[in-house]
Amino acid sequence: MTGVLTVSGKSNPTQEKALPQDSTIDVIGWFNKYDTLTYWIHETSWQISRTDTVRTGLASTKVRITVVDSTANGYKMDYSFLEFLADTTTSIPLADYKHKITAKVAQRIVGTTIHFETDEYGKITKFNNWGQIKKQAKSIFKQAINEISKIPEIEALKEKGVDVKGYAKNVDIDNLVESYLAELKMLFMYHGLSMEVGEYTEHEDATDTQLENTTYRSVFKDADAYHIIYDVTCILPQDQLKAMIGGVVGNMVNDSIMEKFNENFDSQVNVDGTIEDYMRVDYMPGGWPYYVVRQNTTMIDNRGKLKQTVITLDKFTFAK
Repeated sequence: MTGVLTVSGKSNPTQEKALPQDSTIDVIGWFNKYDTLTYWIHETSWQISRTDTVRTGLASTKVRITVVDSTANGYKMDYSFLEFLADTTTSIPLADYKHKITAKVAQRIVGTTIHFETDEYGKITKFNNWGQIKKQAKSIFKQAINEISKIPEIEALKEKGVDVKGYAKNVDIDNLVESYLAELKMLFMYHGLSMEVGEYTEHEDATDTQLENTTYRSVFKDADAYHIIYDVTCILPQDQLKAMIGGVVGNMVNDSIMEKFNENFDSQVNVDGTIEDYMRVDYMPGGWPYYVVRQNTTMIDNRGKLKQTVITLDKFTFAK
């Protein structure tokens, strides 16, 4: 069965694309000019221990996607930040100051619009104002660090060897800009792909270039939607675990604290770690996602941390 993509309300025979068959799902954006969707992005983080799970961060961002143009070759869209809400109160000082920085930056990007383009299937191909966004992010981050470093609770951390401004110097601005785009990329990451319906599990041994990992995938559909689930678990050997954690600790503390870390790590950690990356995307028939979950969990024995992003469709208007 084939269908004809309608561009700006007109049938275009040159844009014929196969509709999903019973055995496969094709992630295609059947979008139209002036389609407008508003989403809430909820980001939560936890610290997991033997006896308890403590929330270390909670933030919600309201965004809007608008199709500003639809052509035979794809779509031009706007991604706008509308509102930001955060609970920056935690019982963990180091987590507290990092979330305060995140909140300061996020509050300042409200009102920002990212202009981007996709191909005819909905796959993102270009960000048109990348340079402007990068410049803005650098300025915002610098202002946020200066403000945060003056907070009494943060100043008190300096006496414990935590250098907030030192941490800021190691922040990659390109990665900071990527954080603006992370959730947008989640919404469109599978567009243009064709996947077999069903479930499968695959295991790969460790090599010189990859960790031992197990991948689970489930692709299924119902009358009004289709769904894609990926769950990848990697085994992180002790030596790599130490290097990864040591790099993070070293960016935030003085030499004496780093020395204690190195002395105590081997005696306290004698098992491999695991990193699990879970993602689920639920789509409406026209290819717009209406529910996205991404969850990253890092565990060492029965201790670890978990970060979860949930994107929910708030409201939408589809052009005809």
